[in-house]
Amino acid sequence: MGLGRYLTYDGEDYECLLCERYFGSKYALYAHCRDTSRHEWCERCSRVFVSTASKNAHLQQSASHNVCDVCSDDFETFKKLDDHKINAHHFCPACNLYHHYARELQDHNVALHHLCVRCGRFFSNENCLQMHRKKHQPRDLKCYGCNRSLKSFSGMLLHLESGGCKSKVTEEDIDEIAREFHKSGSYIRGSSDDGWQYKCPMCKKAFSTLSALYQHAEDSPRCAGQDCLTELEIFIACRLE
Repeated sequence: MGLGRYLTYDGEDYECLLCERYFGSKYALYAHCRDTSRHEWCERCSRVFVSTASKNAHLQQSASHNVCDVCSDDFETFKKLDDHKINAHHFCPACNLYHHYARELQDHNVALHHLCVRCGRFFSNENCLQMHRKKHQPRDLKCYGCNRSLKSFSGMLLHLESGGCKSKVTEEDIDEIAREFHKSGSYIRGSSDDGWQYKCPMCKKAFSTLSALYQHAEDSPRCAGQDCLTELEIFIACRLE
């Protein structure tokens, strides 16, 4: 019966060769291996080692052992070790970087790895993260023309432009209000013969509807927070409410 190096079974007795002691059962043999100070024992692998150095070498080389280099805790799989380092030591595997606090790791993941704090998912870039965050937005924006709840101002504009609002506001009405605002030169193109009458004040990208312009501003961090669009939103609210 194979028990590994230094342990044998002859069909009747179990023996520890290092101590030259015999036992009536495997349980008794293993209890001896755990308790003795004459050699080292690996519980997970049921193996005996002649020295601490040889056991440590086993721990470092065996796929059954994944030792934390911070606290020396030992895990059965690399995945469990990785989870431990992240949760206990605030470790970023992608950057091989430890942080002092959980909040530091979270801020790092948000800034560099596009983490959604609400659900813990990571995204390939900032735009994908911004698009995803919309799923977490509550429907707490009331339409200026009816009682419908929407997630964003661009969503409300799209609702109004579609003509489906009970207020009977149309896309033409929205376009007229947008042209009346005193800063309209910032977001209305000089020529709209091609149907693209709006432009982003920041990046100059063209859009066919005001809702599309606002959606762009909401989704693109570089183009968000523009004063003229914020003021236009207030102007539209005053005209429609």
